Order: sequence, then C-alpha cells, then structure tokens
Amino acid sequence: MIFAIGTFSSKLLVFVMNHFYTAALTKPEYAVANIIILVSNIIIPVASLGISNAVIRYGVDKSNDQSEVFSISILTVLGGVLLLLPFYPLIGPMLQHFLPDSEILPSYVVMIYLYVLVSSIQSVCSQFVRALGHVRLYALGGVFRTVMTVVFNILFLSVWQIGIPGFVLSVVCSDGLAVAALSIIERLPQYFHPTAYRPALAKNMYRYAAPLIMTTICVWIFSSSDQFFISWLAGEETAAVFMASYKIPTILTVVSGIFIEAWQLSTFTNNTYEEQVEFFSKVGNAYQAIIFMMASGIVLFSRIGMSIIAVPSYFEGWRYIPLLIFATAFCCLSNFTNSVYALYKKTIFSFTSAIGGAIANLILNYILIKRFGGNGAAFSTLLCYIGMFLARAIHSQRYLEIKWKIGRFSATFLLLCLQSALSLLYSGGLWYPIQMGMFLIISAVNAQDILLSIKRVLRRA
Repeated sequence: MIFAIGTFSSKLLVFVMNHFYTAALTKPEYAVANIIILVSNIIIPVASLGISNAVIRYGVDKSNDQSEVFSISILTVLGGVLLLLPFYPLIGPMLQHFLPDSEILPSYVVMIYLYVLVSSIQSVCSQFVRALGHVRLYALGGVFRTVMTVVFNILFLSVWQIGIPGFVLSVVCSDGLAVAALSIIERLPQYFHPTAYRPALAKNMYRYAAPLIMTTICVWIFSSSDQFFISWLAGEETAAVFMASYKIPTILTVVSGIFIEAWQLSTFTNNTYEEQVEFFSKVGNAYQAIIFMMASGIVLFSRIGMSIIAVPSYFEGWRYIPLLIFATAFCCLSNFTNSVYALYKKTIFSFTSAIGGAIANLILNYILIKRFGGNGAAFSTLLCYIGMFLARAIHSQRYLEIKWKIGRFSATFLLLCLQSALSLLYSGGLWYPIQMGMFLIISAVNAQDILLSIKRVLRRA
C-alpha cells in the first residue's frame, strides 16, 4: 500500500501531464524529446553497469556492510559515466539517423549525459533507501520527484517556452533535487566512503547485475525500438501518435511495478523450498488474474483514455492500444517469473531470454511496420513478450515449480484475443456494450483467485 500511494500518485500526475506535453510541443518536437529520453534510458544501464539492480538485492542482505554496498554503487556510476565520454561524437549522428527530418543540436547530446548521470545516481540513492527498509521515504521520494517534474515542465515549457531542452531538463532537475532531499533526510553521505570499495563484494554485485544490463537494454528494445522504426519507416507524426498511445498501457506497467517492488522484498526470505513454491503459486495466479482483468478494462476504456491524455489530433492512437496493452500484460507476467532468477541469483537466463525476444522484435518490426504501421509494431511486441514469458515460465521451473492454473490462463488468453480483435475490427454503435460484456466475462473467469487473496488479506488484518 505504501508503494501504491507513492508510485501511483506520482505516475498519475505524469499521465495527466501528457495532455500538456502534446499541446506544448509540436508532433516533431514531441517525437524528438521522447527519443532523447529513450536513448538516455538505454545508456543508463550500460553506464551504471546496472548497479541499481544489485543495490536492493545486496543491500537487504544483513551480512553485507551497507556502506560498502552504497560506496561501490556510487563509484560505479561515476566511473561508468567517465568511460562513456569518448563516445560523445557518436551519439548525435545516431539520433540524426533515426530522426532525419529534425535538426539534432549538440546541446541535445549534453542533455543526454546530464540525464544519464543524475538519473543513475538518483536510482542508486532511492534503491538504497528502499534496501534500508525506509519504504515510506522511498515512496515519498517518488511523489516529490514527479511533483517537481511537473513544476519544471510548466516553467520550462509554458512560462519560458524552451521546448525540447525544457522537456528533458525538467526530469534532470527533479532527479537532482530528489538526490539532494534523500541525502539530507537519510544522511546518505555518511554511507559513502571511497575507500570502502571491497573488490570481492563488488565482483559479486557486478556478476549479479551484468546479465540484467542486457536484460534492461532488451526490454528497452521491446518498448522503444517500435518508436524508432516507426519514425524511420512511417514518419515522425505517426511515431508521435504511437508514443502518446503508449502512455495508456503504462497504467498496467505502473500497477505491476508497484507489486513487483513490494514482491521483491517479500521473496528475499529464508523460507523452505515448499513454502516458496506455495507462496509463488498463490501469488502468481492471483497476480495473473489481476493483470488480465486490468488489461481487459483498459481496452474497454481505450477511447476515453486517449481523449483524456492527448489533444484531438492524437485520438486515432487508441487503435494501437488493444495490442499494446495485451503485450504489456505478458511483459508484466514475464517480470513476475523473472523474480525467481533474482531470488536464486541466477540472472543469466533473464538475459538470454530477453536478448532472444529483442532480436525477434527488431526483425518483426522491420517486416510488420512496413505493412501495418503502428499496429504492426504493437503486434511484433505482443508476439515477442508472449515468447519471453513462456520461455521464462518453463525454464524457471527447474529452480521453483510454480503451479500455474493452465486451464484458466488459456481461457483468459483466448478471451483477450477475441476482445482485442473485436475492438479493432468493429467500430459501430455497439462497441462499448460488446467491450463491457467481454470485460465482465474475463472478470468472472478470474474472480476466484482474487476473492481468495482478498479474504486472506482481510483475515490477517
């Protein structure tokens, strides 16, 4: 609940602000600004060696010195950004390649470096606070960052009207203030000692984080290569509409992310194997039911959602949402199975499954976008996320035998396929009643596990 209050309230502000972005920026500017953010996010795990993933896993382990964990993480980020400097001349041409109709200024590359540095430090600091067990402060930090992002967005885009730089700098400034606030409240500088870099612990943290670097990059390819390919093959205006429509499925990603954050802290326990099997099976089936029900509900409200988050010229983006939300549902399920690898520190298959899906996604994007435009990209992402989930669900059984309810899972999958098809192929006056009917059927099929989980929670309360 604490994670929900902190994360969902902050994400809700960003969701609402999307209408402001689409009004304050032209479609080409909106596309360029998003591409800058996307490139920055792909660089972050490489520059930081994905160390923020190891902060939470090793920080919660009481056998490790917390000062050593924090110091190793900060030094890794600083060293990674320094090693990134020689690649400065290559970033501008790369952006220009994907945005041939836009002028890529040198200042954009400088902003990418600032974004990478500040966001990486912010991620380490927030994950360390979470590892210390101060989840209220961690959640409050998320709200503070978002509020400040909104404030800076209004200043930079509306008051001072500095366009693309303002869009990026608003995130940089809010992350910087969040680091300062956490450092003061939690007294983080007292945990930082450059001499506390213990090679043995650093090696273990890097070994854990290294596969997750490529996993993060591959997930980024899933979510972002679509936008690059659409900009390249279908034009920046189509890409801008696709990017705006992608905001709707993030609702599901946010809810899933809230759960996974709390779930990670719950899984890092010393329960017996049998207890872990029962725990993962009960929670996994309830989680799958919630994810599929939410996916169905978001498809139902896709048209309304698109009219809320964007100006009318973007409304046609609702047609991308059914396939995108279906793909996002399998992404969330894949993240759940990935927690098995985190528990047993076997992150290598997390990488291999992700890279296989990412390569397939790139190939399918090139083939399908040429023919079907934005929905070709969405369908490509859906196929690859289904493949990645199945690979992880099957492979992870060798570590933990999660007992999935296959019959219910398959029935819900087919119903979601039918709902998505009806959403795209039929647009008459009965569209909403049909979608409501599909949502109620899917809810009824999945209600049992959710009701059982609610009863368990109420009984414990």
